[in-house]
Amino acid sequence: MKLAIIALLTGLLVSVNAYALTLQQAKSQGLVGEQTNGYLGLVVNNTEAKQLMTEVNAKRKQHYQKIAKKNKLSTSDVANRAAKKAIAAADKNHFIQNSAGKWQQK
Repeated sequence: MKLAIIALLTGLLVSVNAYALTLQQAKSQGLVGEQTNGYLGLVVNNTEAKQLMTEVNAKRKQHYQKIAKKNKLSTSDVANRAAKKAIAAADKNHFIQNSAGKWQQK
């Protein structure tokens, strides 16, 4: 009985992960975009995209802090430099934030 429950729970976890939204999918679907501050922004209010954005932004912040400390810069300086690179590297039709803070497709 315990094995059956464990197998069921494992199957549910795998099936949930199989449907999890990836960053590339979220960008391609126009749900999230690159902001001028180095973090993802929510283009369309979507629960799954918001969760993904929160997770990605937390990881980015940690990465920016690590780089900032190593190079004796502020975290915001690192984030702003990363934003320029991310916006430049964004695929055609992905959303980016313009200097006025508005979303536009690249």
